[in-house]
Amino acid sequence: MLYNIFPEWLYNKIKQDFLQDYIFEIRIRTGKPIMINYKGRYVPLIIHKTDRFNGRYAENVIATSDIINHILSVATKQSLYAYNEQIKQCFITTDSGVRIGICGTVVYNENKVSTIKNVTSINIRIPHEVTNCSNKIFRFVVSSGEVKNTLIISPPAAGKTTLIRDITKKLSDEANIQNILVVDERYEIAGLNGEMNVGNFVDVISGSEKSFAFNSALKTMNPSVIVTDEVSKESDIESIKQTIKSGVKVIASAHAKDIQELKSKRYFESLIKDKYFDRIVVLSKRVSVGTIESVYDENLRGIYIPFMI
Repeated sequence: MLYNIFPEWLYNKIKQDFLQDYIFEIRIRTGKPIMINYKGRYVPLIIHKTDRFNGRYAENVIATSDIINHILSVATKQSLYAYNEQIKQCFITTDSGVRIGICGTVVYNENKVSTIKNVTSINIRIPHEVTNCSNKIFRFVVSSGEVKNTLIISPPAAGKTTLIRDITKKLSDEANIQNILVVDERYEIAGLNGEMNVGNFVDVISGSEKSFAFNSALKTMNPSVIVTDEVSKESDIESIKQTIKSGVKVIASAHAKDIQELKSKRYFESLIKDKYFDRIVVLSKRVSVGTIESVYDENLRGIYIPFMI
């Protein structure tokens, strides 16, 4: 998955020092050490050198603008213009589903963002397919043959997307749920061209705002379940409400470390108060990325709390 976007020497160095299955992010900032989120901890990429005065010593690999420009050029297939709609939202997604966050100078045209130039730092987020990572909680998502409206919450980079991808595949290929729709706004669940395995009975709308995708799908695709990631805006919440009211099940994720933080978030209070979700799953990085902290029902009663003493 990382072969194509890095300069060859840099890829070989990362491959030599780290197992790719445990790399979650690679942060590259011009003039700063390259940092690897490995098994949930940030560690610098190190090169070993030897000189006659100090012997063998370790030195951080420092990022350069050439490294960033190479990665962006390859990730956009040498056409930044073709990816400008993504770039305006501060990210690029490669064909293999790797999302690259971008920081640089924002350019405005008539009070609207037209592009981002002079990129000084990037965050490469590596998607993972962890088969059966939803085993512990799947019986709460599908109970007595019925799919439950489910919200998965966690802090950033705690495994929400990986879990939601595995749930989707299980709904399709094990629970035999027909006509599942994935609304993949940032190409992270299924990848840019469907490279990630989300199951046999799954349709994907990629790159669209959730409100448009939900509304269009309800009119044309007749989904039984809609799966989406990173709910945040008022329009996202309203789309979920209307979808659930129509009888279509929803499985979604959002950023929040726990129920209290979720309730304090703008727009989410009504979702909880009016019991739109039958299940709320809380993840953390307590043991490792994707640790299941708890599962709550619609009344916020804990029905699965593995760490309770």
